[in-house]
Amino acid sequence: MSDPLAWALQHARRQTLALAGDIAAEHYCSQAQPGEHHPTWILGHLLLSDSYLLYLLNVYALPDDFSALLQKYGPGATPTPRVSEYDAKQQLIERLVATGESRAAAVRQLTEADLARPNPDSILVRTQPTLGHHVHALVFHEGYHTGQLSSWRKAHGLAASEWVFAPEPRPRLSNDLFPKRPA
Repeated sequence: MSDPLAWALQHARRQTLALAGDIAAEHYCSQAQPGEHHPTWILGHLLLSDSYLLYLLNVYALPDDFSALLQKYGPGATPTPRVSEYDAKQQLIERLVATGESRAAAVRQLTEADLARPNPDSILVRTQPTLGHHVHALVFHEGYHTGQLSSWRKAHGLAASEWVFAPEPRPRLSNDLFPKRPA
């Protein structure tokens, strides 16, 4: 049951890192408009959610800098272009790689009973009643933020990155590949 969830989380993280990895560190806080979610905020926000998931799953205690992460990257934080307010690109990426590996390993160990346990967060439980709901939501959460990274890349003149869920090389699609349905 939890292997496909772990797989989805791993691939979502690979997509995030593919989108963020080639952006120059000096552009990580660039904004096309005030308040835009720039790569630094997005990566920090995902680190925040990973840290919280690992805490909810009793894998790790909250990191010592959890309050700072919440202040800088929480849902109520407004991203600014001031690089000095944020963690460095390399630090964020290294932490995301580590937490991504930890969350996939932890999720892979979850049983159906574990996934059915009530969500202990009094706010999240309103829309994500079990830990399983929360883990599923995190796959979509990361996808949502990779969409923001994709939009950010386009707004800042960067090329799209490869889609990590598709095999290489991808065939060109044509109508000849799809059988026609009888009328």
